[in-house]
Amino acid sequence: MSKDLMSKEITYIIWRVGLVGNKQCQVGWQKSEGLLDTCTDGKSLHGISESWSYLHIPNFSERDVGIYMYEMPFAGGIHTCNVSVSITVPPSISSWLELRDNNSMVAVCAAEGGKPAADVTWRHAENESAVVTQWRSGGLFSVESRLKLPEGPTNATCVIKHPYWEAEKTLVPRHRKGLLDTVVCLLIVVSILMVLTALLFFIYKKLIMLRNYLITDRSAAKPEPVIHKPEIEGVEEVEPYASYVQRVNSIYNS
Repeated sequence: MSKDLMSKEITYIIWRVGLVGNKQCQVGWQKSEGLLDTCTDGKSLHGISESWSYLHIPNFSERDVGIYMYEMPFAGGIHTCNVSVSITVPPSISSWLELRDNNSMVAVCAAEGGKPAADVTWRHAENESAVVTQWRSGGLFSVESRLKLPEGPTNATCVIKHPYWEAEKTLVPRHRKGLLDTVVCLLIVVSILMVLTALLFFIYKKLIMLRNYLITDRSAAKPEPVIHKPEIEGVEEVEPYASYVQRVNSIYNS
């Protein structure tokens, strides 16, 4: 315990905490009772002295948002103050163009994951109304504004305001680079496949032509087969002759 706390001039140091949801608790020190903690969520009093002290809030989150009232008496008076504690998270901003099926162009501006919600408007978009959508996720807010652009050139600019920034942010919607890169890559891949297919088909046709040429060439170069008749030694080839059989009549010869 700090020796300053033992000073007779200080009777107590206390933080009265009013959290979201009407939860009330106290963290501090009292001369008669010592340390005081009814919050029981890790908050603690640090750096205690006659001139200053601070309340430590570990793992600050949305549940710690609220009004913190500080009170400390000293010689000749009492010091009090009220502190409004909130969470301010800058959003992630982006803007792009979308082409619809009817060839109309829509400009989109988004501020995502901020707290509080960002203010999204359009500049230089006369007579054009935007459709604004807002949603909340995990305690953070996202805002998206869609503006239908007229035909022809336009200079619409998205303007985003948020308490985290001292000045407003301006974005000019462009065609999404990632989408264009994907389309270009697909076109390149398709072109390469078409070239390879044509090359393979050309090689296949050449191989077929070469095969047919080799078959034809072999057929023309092949000699006609010669049939040899066997020859028998000592036997001359003779002309066929007629033969007859003579009948002998035994009556006349007797």
